[in-house]
Amino acid sequence: MHICLFENNYPNKIGTGGGGAGWYLKSIAKEHIKQGHKVTIVKRILNQHRENYIDDVGVRVIHFCYSSKFLTYFSKVLFLNIFTRLIVYVYYGWISYKAIIKLDEKYKFDILEFTEGGNFWIGFSKKFKYISHLHCSHYTVYKQCGLKSPLGHYIERLFSFIPMDRANAILSPSRAMISIVEKEKNGKFNKKYVIPLAVEKNKITIYKKNERYVHFIFASRNDVLKGGDTLLKAIDLVNNNYLERTKFYFVGYEPNKGSVYPSNIVFKKFMPRIDLLKFYNQCDVALLPSSFDNSPLFIYESMAAGLPVIATNVGGIPELIEHGETGYLFSNMDYEQLSIYIIDLIENVNKRLIMGNNAQNFIRKYASVEKIAEQKLNLYRNIIGGGL
Repeated sequence: MHICLFENNYPNKIGTGGGGAGWYLKSIAKEHIKQGHKVTIVKRILNQHRENYIDDVGVRVIHFCYSSKFLTYFSKVLFLNIFTRLIVYVYYGWISYKAIIKLDEKYKFDILEFTEGGNFWIGFSKKFKYISHLHCSHYTVYKQCGLKSPLGHYIERLFSFIPMDRANAILSPSRAMISIVEKEKNGKFNKKYVIPLAVEKNKITIYKKNERYVHFIFASRNDVLKGGDTLLKAIDLVNNNYLERTKFYFVGYEPNKGSVYPSNIVFKKFMPRIDLLKFYNQCDVALLPSSFDNSPLFIYESMAAGLPVIATNVGGIPELIEHGETGYLFSNMDYEQLSIYIIDLIENVNKRLIMGNNAQNFIRKYASVEKIAEQKLNLYRNIIGGGL
């Protein structure tokens, strides 16, 4: 079987970069290749050329390069700029579609998998069988965070439902995301499947931790969506009594210039994934105060390392965390509640260890890479065989 995945956030050649979705696909692709299947990743690159290559797990990575000159011009035209996102989606979708046909002539794909609406034109072709994988669109973020969505995002979203409805299957790592998108389109998907993200066993040697401190990790870019400000407010409350007993590591989160932060907050730059996996084992608790999230790989990886997770009760997160058993769930932006749960795990070492062990056992059963890889293969086989 030859599987073609479209993911711009797939890790680069030297194994750095990439988002959660990209690393998840890489771990799954590794398993599929072990079983004798072929996997190709197509990445769309703006205004630059990059060489294609086969990466360290055997995935063929192909870069589709395009120019933004047309887009830049169109976005500056008064009254037409609201259609910029739609034009990008449809126009560059057509260019991508023609490129897909050429790639298929060379490599012969059996199944395609796109993120969200994927390629507008693929839905009108009977040549390909494809899956639309729900991730988290800009429009969804606006709606779920209670913000007014720009008209251009709304128009693009309406058009994206067309290839979704024509897909052989809708796939999501959480039930919540399927429900959210169905409400957006005001209709149900006929063929929808929930397959979680996957996580490999954390085989990194456990470090001897400095027991003087309780170590918390929050790995995120500077994005208001990820709730860094909420966490900072919670830490201020925690520090009234626990400044000397805690370390809070902000990985990938850049401090604001000119701001002064407490001495127990440590900012670290984004690190290669192998280093991040090692770093999990130096921590005690994972924190994720997102305003909205689908099914964050950060939670999977933290649990695999044996960390309890304190996270917001939004999106697909409650499907991963059992409150009081594998971590805690708190209300969106409620930094006081977050601080209470942080303090609870500072004071109760045994509870922290039990929750971490529960989290690790759960995620290994729920989302082992071998299990998820097989579930995806079964879905592909059903589609290719005509069952879907």
